[in-house]
Amino acid sequence: MVTMMSTKLTKGGQTTVPKEVRTALGIADGARVYWSFDGHRAWISAAPGDPLEVTGEDDFRARLAAAEADVAAGHVRDAGDVARDLGARYGLA
Repeated sequence: MVTMMSTKLTKGGQTTVPKEVRTALGIADGARVYWSFDGHRAWISAAPGDPLEVTGEDDFRARLAAAEADVAAGHVRDAGDVARDLGARYGLA
């Protein structure tokens, strides 16, 4: 069963997480909360999402396009080169 609640957004973009939600998610005072957004809906959680989780075809295609753009811009390195650099940096080579 889904429970829907509403809160008011301040001019500064702040809102209150209802007590029932904080309790159900185990969110204590001062804790960090995480937001997920798919372009239509937002979710809040007490733990960060898995950055490798693909949420659908649109997400997959967007990630693929971003990866291709990174390769084209030269922002990608060979994994073997990275491993060698880290090994040399930390005396593991």
